[in-house]
Amino acid sequence: MSREILAASISALLLAAPFLVPVFFSSSWIAFVPLFWLLKSAKSSRRAIVLGWLTGFFAHLIGFHWLVYTITVFGGFPYPASVAIFLIYAALQGLQMATFAALVRVAGFGPLQVFPALFWVSLEFLFPLLFPWYLANSQISFSWFVQSADLVGPYGASFIVMWFNAAVSKAALAPKSERISSLPPVAYATLAVIVSMVYGYQRLESVSDEMAGARKLTVASVQANIDVDLKWDPALIKQNLEKHLSLTAQLDAVPLVIWPESAVEAWVPENIQVLPMELTPPLKSDRANFIFGARSFRGAPGAADFKVFNTAFIADAKGRVLGRYHKQVLLAFGEYLPFAKILSRLPGIPFAEGFTPGEGPRVFHLSRGVRAAPLICYEDLMPDVVRKFVSETRANVLVNLTNDAWYGRSLGPWQHLWLAQWRAIETRRSLLRVTNTGVTSLVNARGELVQSLPMFTSAVMNSELEILSGETYYVRYGDWFAWASVILSAALLLFNLKRVF
Repeated sequence: MSREILAASISALLLAAPFLVPVFFSSSWIAFVPLFWLLKSAKSSRRAIVLGWLTGFFAHLIGFHWLVYTITVFGGFPYPASVAIFLIYAALQGLQMATFAALVRVAGFGPLQVFPALFWVSLEFLFPLLFPWYLANSQISFSWFVQSADLVGPYGASFIVMWFNAAVSKAALAPKSERISSLPPVAYATLAVIVSMVYGYQRLESVSDEMAGARKLTVASVQANIDVDLKWDPALIKQNLEKHLSLTAQLDAVPLVIWPESAVEAWVPENIQVLPMELTPPLKSDRANFIFGARSFRGAPGAADFKVFNTAFIADAKGRVLGRYHKQVLLAFGEYLPFAKILSRLPGIPFAEGFTPGEGPRVFHLSRGVRAAPLICYEDLMPDVVRKFVSETRANVLVNLTNDAWYGRSLGPWQHLWLAQWRAIETRRSLLRVTNTGVTSLVNARGELVQSLPMFTSAVMNSELEILSGETYYVRYGDWFAWASVILSAALLLFNLKRVF
């Protein structure tokens, strides 16, 4: 059993490594080999499933260890409760790998070892994750390889990486008499990698040409660096606001100024038409626009129709509100409490009604036909959410307002950035991330990080965003590849279950 636990731990470490240090992206290409050895050698399906779960459990413990801090600070839980919640979280997320192990045990590896890739993409697409990640995300440093995201989202790269793992496992674990016959899967999987790289090289060239000819939007992103311990203290609201106002006052005339999520800590009526003078920054251009995040509300406190939203507003230089967007996808334990009525009965557990999710994507209209998609918090981690902003509102620039101070001095803010970079490739849009404490950054349409501010510093980042209006295959047709994988996986599962019974 100790050998099995060691193998599961090695798989977990190899899988998690690129999410901690992206230059280790190559470890993902062999991360599942120890797990496949476990699945093939396990004496029973139950044992294989348990070992699969253990691999997923360990991978989440390693890759997202910083969540303990976030649960404590963001959710308001005592530290021991936060550790317990994190362990439960890792255990539940490990069910994804357990399900994967069960599918491989039932259906096998198939022709050319391709079945595990189909199963993995299906689970990536369907399995609910608190902090969405994809196997493809491990390859963000492998620029030539990841450009297929504009065709199939992250699922194509995930498919190829998993297929390569399965092919290598067959070659590595085959007896000497079968070594030669085990090479074709490796050859075909390698060919898929080469084709993806050739496509990526060509797309990088063509997108560069589009960027060079695109019109530009100048944006000033304000990172005020309000420590999480200073946020939401009623006595400090004015002081915190003044930091944003002071940084903005130092700017030259720019078309657009952006503050991060919850930059305005005072409660703002949802239907406000004109901002009060104390909330209106001193913009030097009468044609400038101002985007900021705040908590907004509808109805009267205590009334049955009272609702609270995590909102992005856009206003002009005179403070007139031109539009608003309510965050659609809320964060568990921070913006709402799952099973709140049950958990609230436990000692030391805070109870809150939470925020109300918004309805559908909204776009902010700027001058010269610029349409900004105002993503809030971790909405920039969700391929389909961002895709719909572009397909339904014709957004031609992505703006993410977030407050990653809840992650503390951990890898959390950087992981958020690395995962979000894919949205720029999938949509071929500039992605500007405006944060409270970092990482305020600009990702271009090639998916490259081209500009960022140091974390935990008060500063302004002046950027030139390319405005691109083309429509990628992924934006137009969505998750067709993922759905095809789901249908094929379901057919394989039904066929094999029928054969068993």
